[in-house]
Amino acid sequence: MIDRVRYFLGVLNVIVLPPGLLFWLLIHPWARGWRRLGPIRTYAIVLPPVVAFGAVLFRARGQLLGADLGLNGSLISIALVLYGVTTWLELQYWRQLSIPTLIGIPELSRAEQRKGKLLKDGVYRAVRHPRFLSAGIGIVANALIINHVGMYGLILLLFPAGFVMLMFEERELVDRFGEEYRQYQREVPQVLPRMHKAKCE
Repeated sequence: MIDRVRYFLGVLNVIVLPPGLLFWLLIHPWARGWRRLGPIRTYAIVLPPVVAFGAVLFRARGQLLGADLGLNGSLISIALVLYGVTTWLELQYWRQLSIPTLIGIPELSRAEQRKGKLLKDGVYRAVRHPRFLSAGIGIVANALIINHVGMYGLILLLFPAGFVMLMFEERELVDRFGEEYRQYQREVPQVLPRMHKAKCE
């Protein structure tokens, strides 16, 4: 039973995570152009190829997931600790982010609708991008639970691509907030907190 659950979770990861990353990589580099269309039309254009990509991955799910390395109690213990960290991070930033922000509406809105407020309190005092940190830790935890070869290969793909996306996210935030964000960049690390400043209210 547990092996079926691990396999199901593995398939879910290999068919959802790459399309999710592709979605944002199609949005962020060309956000200025997409803004002319607005969020609804942008999503209507971008989502179909992303869903099609997911469907292609589903057809190749067995090959992508690769060999099963088996259930490993030590890895599961580590994963549970990582899930705890991820859950804590998500509770922190969910208190500060609206649903429109979570799904990228500000990036695709006109200038007068997208200014918003730069978040610098709570967990944002420790890192500028807690969502990326949480996602990275969560993906590693998933890989340890699932423990198929393909999940570790997926990490090798997703992490560099995630940092590319992070570069575009930073560019977008500088564009929105200007010098205020540049000062924030100088004061707060991007993803990995400085241990002596990691306490959040």
